[in-house]
Amino acid sequence: MSQQLDIENDPFLVLLTDALRAGPGSPQWHEAVAKLKTSAEPVDEYQLLIEARQALESGKDYRSVRAGPGFTRKLLNDIERQKPSGVRARGIPVASLTALLAGAVIVIVAAILVFELYPRTNPTPSPGAKGIEDLASTYFPDTVLSSTFEMGIPSAWRTLGGLPLECRDGLRAAAADVQPGNYVGGGVVSIDSFSADQPFSALVTIRIGKPEETLIPQVFVTNSSDFSSDRAVSSGIELVWQLKGGQQQAVSGGDIKSHASLPAHSPTLSVRLVVNHDLAVMECNGHRLWAGPNAFGDKPRYLGVRFLRTAGTASGQITVQSIRVQKPS
Repeated sequence: MSQQLDIENDPFLVLLTDALRAGPGSPQWHEAVAKLKTSAEPVDEYQLLIEARQALESGKDYRSVRAGPGFTRKLLNDIERQKPSGVRARGIPVASLTALLAGAVIVIVAAILVFELYPRTNPTPSPGAKGIEDLASTYFPDTVLSSTFEMGIPSAWRTLGGLPLECRDGLRAAAADVQPGNYVGGGVVSIDSFSADQPFSALVTIRIGKPEETLIPQVFVTNSSDFSSDRAVSSGIELVWQLKGGQQQAVSGGDIKSHASLPAHSPTLSVRLVVNHDLAVMECNGHRLWAGPNAFGDKPRYLGVRFLRTAGTASGQITVQSIRVQKPS
């Protein structure tokens, strides 16, 4: 065993210790090896290496490396940046969020391009929509028929059906005995017809003292002059406004097309039917109830009012005050 080495004071051993710390291939290592080769004294280089290594491993404090200022803070920052793979960071990583936003932008741009470049056709308006609005806004300055029923039924009208009529403060239905499940009708219809090629507007004023289920007033236009003798219903196509209880209804071809409640606090109703060759508009007190094809074809049209009475007692407080028909100039 060689003499005890003085690791802390021998310059050569200091150099050798630095070489061991730096490792083979380092400048310190090459310097120590060169020093050994040029030494004039007999040196057991292997023994020196072993003892220097043992001195290092024994924990001697010679030339130990200590943490400098700010070392702890830098170390913690590095640990925070290099988290273990098994630990997930809270929230969405910035890189992932950026990728998501970029993807969303690409999708939006692609959708805009498809929308702009895809061939499209202009939406087709519903059949007759423009024609209906044109008809509803048509001006009818010329009055061709105007009737009140204070003094009886004017000569421009003929009576219909099996239900008797009265002229007291207007045209109204008289009392009648009607069997349960049945009904009887009566009314008046214009003697002169209206050409299919000539539009017209009919305004009928009706006073409603009390809406009733057993008495149904109707304003109608039909393309036939043939009516049943008991119910006053034509054999052709009818467009009908009617009031059943508190509900007004638009009926075309026997089907209820629309319905609405009576206008509030309005004992007088102004029912307006506007008809041309193909279309019709139905209004009550200025509010549209229905509009659409009239299905009358090329046949002439007839205007009328009628009452339908079912079984039960009616007060007779529904009267037709006036009828006015107008045409454009």
